[in-house]
Amino acid sequence: MKATAIANSNIAFVKYWGKKSEDNIPMNPSISMTLDSTLSTRTTVEFSDKYGEDEFILNDRKETGEKLKKVSEFISLFRCGSKAKVVSVNTFPTASGIASSASGFAALAAACNKALDLGLTDEQLSALARKGSGSASRSVYSGFVEWSGEHAVQLHDGLYWEELRDIVVITSSDEKKISSREAMKLTQEKSRLYKERIKSISRTLDAVRKAIAEKDFPALAEAIMKDSDNMHACIEEAGIEYLNEKSYAIKDIVRELNSSGIIAAYTFDAGPNAHIITTKKNLTKAKDALFGFGKIIISRPGKGVRYTEEHLF
Repeated sequence: MKATAIANSNIAFVKYWGKKSEDNIPMNPSISMTLDSTLSTRTTVEFSDKYGEDEFILNDRKETGEKLKKVSEFISLFRCGSKAKVVSVNTFPTASGIASSASGFAALAAACNKALDLGLTDEQLSALARKGSGSASRSVYSGFVEWSGEHAVQLHDGLYWEELRDIVVITSSDEKKISSREAMKLTQEKSRLYKERIKSISRTLDAVRKAIAEKDFPALAEAIMKDSDNMHACIEEAGIEYLNEKSYAIKDIVRELNSSGIIAAYTFDAGPNAHIITTKKNLTKAKDALFGFGKIIISRPGKGVRYTEEHLF
């Protein structure tokens, strides 16, 4: 009972930040774009009685402790009995604010589904992936996705607005010192701005849905940057700083790029690495402006989970 699945990361245009419950029911809806295979996770899982205990190997490193425990608890949502070996490889830095948990748990959910021949629908996969990582619920689908409760739904497929590009700037490959889970909890407890965010976020969601539906890039860009700034202001009020000096410099560069017309938008998840959303037409100009800040990865709207016979073991 072995299977391999691939899932891509996603970038949230409207951020999920805060939980209603420990099984990752979000405090607010979120909207994202699933990225292409330049930012992906490939995961092979095998269930067998030959394994006396669960094994988890991530990027050629055998994991123990909390990481192994989390994976074991997650695959227990699928299995009946047998222990498993899980081998997973990311094409980008892990736990650095580029949604590796999103692609990771979406790929693991799909691999479990295939290995155990469960025949789960995308909606069911999304609901289960959510229990590993909230944002993983969105990586099950291609294109533009909204998540607001038990599972995510697709708004438009990956071909709908294929001119969009995401310039990912890796300003740091270090694992973040405070996990998103812990930071969300502290934000909910300590930030007064957060309460206002939850009250007003429906307007942001409406603006982003409309901008995507109408392919209105300037409107989308303004909404994306406003939401990113708002989320990080809430996080900082709770005493946590995810952005670094390069992150702030990149924000200034994007503002400069937009001085004579909006052609780019910055957004940051829970980490210092920048996602610069732009269009195919303006890709070169935006990319050249970001030279020297770190490794650059160019991505575009991509596929949802899929399967391969090219196993990792």
